Amino acid sequence: MRSIRTRSVDASSKQGAVNVDMLYRTQNERLKRFIQKKIWCKEDAEDVLQLTYLEAMRSQENFKGGSKPETWLFGIAVNLTRNYFKRHYSQPPLDEMTDTMLSELQGEVENDPEVLAEHEFTLSQATEAISALPEDIQFMFAMIVDSECSYQDAADRMGVPIGTIRSRLSRARKALKHHLEV
Repeated sequence: MRSIRTRSVDASSKQGAVNVDMLYRTQNERLKRFIQKKIWCKEDAEDVLQLTYLEAMRSQENFKGGSKPETWLFGIAVNLTRNYFKRHYSQPPLDEMTDTMLSELQGEVENDPEVLAEHEFTLSQATEAISALPEDIQFMFAMIVDSECSYQDAADRMGVPIGTIRSRLSRARKALKHHLEV
């Protein structure tokens, strides 16, 4: 009787397969920084990072070798980041403030005047920081935040590409965050 020899083949030796463990060891910090530049919320960025590796492990057998494995991994991250923004920024607007909600908030403030003072201070700091921004950035902020314009609508009204709106908004957020942390 002939013995049947089985051979164990790891993912890295298969044609077209990619070694996700090796990518994790060599690219994790770069990939983490890449995602965090796009997604400011640290927890959400971590989620996208984990999803990137899960998707890479799930589809590592489909890697065709048409690009470097690092490029393929970063491509997955780009797609997941894009999906994150579609999911989080295409939500319907918030509900209107009802009398019940308003009375609950007022009750919290009346029970703890320190909360009111803290909120007033934060509001004045934010208002001061916004007024320190250039006028075109203030105008863009007003359109997006107050008028609830989409980024595309703001870009059309200002006559600039949507990428310009995103980059200006990103810089404005950084400036506001820095001003409020100081």
